[in-house]
Amino acid sequence: MTGLQIGPFAFATDRLAFLAGAMVFFLVIHLLGRRQSRRAQIRDWALPAAGTWLLTARAGYVIQHWEVFSAHPLDMLKLWQGGISAGAGFAGLAAIAALAVLRQPRAVAPLLGAALAGGLASQMVLQMPRDDDRPRLPSTAYATLQGAPVRLDDRSGQPLVLNLWASWCPPCRREMPMMMEVAETLEGAEMIFANQGETQAQVAGFLDTLNLGAGPVSLDPTSSLMRRFKALGLPATLFFDGSGTLTDMHFGEISRAELMSQIATLRDTAP
Repeated sequence: MTGLQIGPFAFATDRLAFLAGAMVFFLVIHLLGRRQSRRAQIRDWALPAAGTWLLTARAGYVIQHWEVFSAHPLDMLKLWQGGISAGAGFAGLAAIAALAVLRQPRAVAPLLGAALAGGLASQMVLQMPRDDDRPRLPSTAYATLQGAPVRLDDRSGQPLVLNLWASWCPPCRREMPMMMEVAETLEGAEMIFANQGETQAQVAGFLDTLNLGAGPVSLDPTSSLMRRFKALGLPATLFFDGSGTLTDMHFGEISRAELMSQIATLRDTAP
């Protein structure tokens, strides 16, 4: 499972896991602190603990992908793109717990209990059954802005990054310049941007507005790729090995660090 749809809302699995963990953490804090004599102690430590976990988790992820972030430091602030290291976050939480032991020992057990419950909730979401179906790229030829149609399954052993997008989609608009920049210098893999459901005039007008040029853009006016790969929404970035088999899928806005990490994995598995 790459995500979950609830009514009109769609959530990527990693973001849903984070949300579930945070909700359970604060719910357990509330339940354990219902007695007035303990409530103030827990309230004093709950927000600092949650903030420390988030900051250290993000810092750990940045350190792991320092080569990317050092070249684009403002990307460190784009928390909405995801990207955390749970292990680093719990190390920060341990530091807060150690401080609580010195100042308010009675707050330690509720904090650790809430953190454990939140962590279990996150893991339950991450371990939800995944669809084992690994669809391959279609043999359909898609029109491009450059004239010649492209067959996505014509791989010749080269991995493919396929981005499904639309001009009306705000996350698509945010990530497109970065992804186009990566595509221009990409080696060892190919990247194609498959527009979903729009006309050639709409797509060309959007790209002109952002001064992105035509680039490797294909047109899928019937959104067939979204249906084929069961994308919950846009944007969706799909990763295929050299045989054209889907290996991973990122739903929602993708960060430069995650994109480069996935591309590196594709290169490592290429023949």
